[in-house]
Amino acid sequence: MAAEKGEKGAIGAEKGKGAAAEEGKGAMATAEKEVAGGGKLITLTSADGKAFQVSEAAARLSTLLRGMIKDGRSDDGVPLPSSISGGTLEKVVEYCNKHAEAAADTDYDPDDGAAIGIRSDRAAAKKELEEWDRELIDGLSEDLDALFDVIGAADYLDIDGLLNATCRKVADMMMGKNPDEIRETFNIEDDFTKEEKEEMRREFAWAYPIFKPSVDVGHHDDEDDEDEGYDDDEDEGYDDDDDEGYDDDDD
Repeated sequence: MAAEKGEKGAIGAEKGKGAAAEEGKGAMATAEKEVAGGGKLITLTSADGKAFQVSEAAARLSTLLRGMIKDGRSDDGVPLPSSISGGTLEKVVEYCNKHAEAAADTDYDPDDGAAIGIRSDRAAAKKELEEWDRELIDGLSEDLDALFDVIGAADYLDIDGLLNATCRKVADMMMGKNPDEIRETFNIEDDFTKEEKEEMRREFAWAYPIFKPSVDVGHHDDEDDEDEGYDDDEDEGYDDDDDEGYDDDDD
C-alpha cells in the first residue's frame, strides 16, 4: 500500500514538473515573440511616480524617445516632466501601443512581399485604426483638461500622429463658432472691455466677416471720407489731366 502511494506520488510529481516546464516554455516563447516584434521594454515614469513599460517599437513613435534609445539613454528608464501626470501618460502609452501593434500586424517583408503580421488587408486595418483613434480622442474631449494635457504630452514627446489628431479635434470644436461661443466651449474668461472689442473688430475686420459696424462706430464718417475722396479725384485730378496734359500735347 505504501509502495503504491509512493509510486503514484512520484508519477504526480513528474506530471507537475512536465506541466511547469511546458508553462515555462510557453511564457518564454511569448516573451521572445514580444521582444522580436517590439524590441526591448522601455520604462516611462510620470511626474507622480507612475511607471509604464512600453515596447521599443511603441516608444519609437516618439521622436524624443527614439533619439534616447539610439543614444542608449533609455536603459535606466525615462522620467517625464511635471506637466505629464500618470493619467495623461496612460493615454499616451495606450495610443503608442495600439499604433505599434497595428504597424506590426500590417508590416510586410521587403524581400518577398509576404505579410509578416496577421493582417494583410491594409486598407481595412487603417480604417479600424482611424476609428479607434476617433473613439480615443472623442473620449478625451469630454474632459478638456485631459485633452489639453495629452496635447502637451504629445508635443513634449514629439508624437506627430497623436499631436495632429488631438489638435484636429480642437479645431473641429472651434469650427463655425464666433469668439464668444469659442470662449464658452473652452471655458475661456472674457476679460476684454466693450471698447477693446470694438477696436479689435475695426483693426482686424478681415477676421470678422459677419461684423457690421453700428452708427456710433464711425459709419457716417467713412461715407464722408468716400464722398470727399471721389470729389477730389474728379474735380482736381482728372480736370488737371484734361486741362494741362492734353493742352501740352496739342502745343
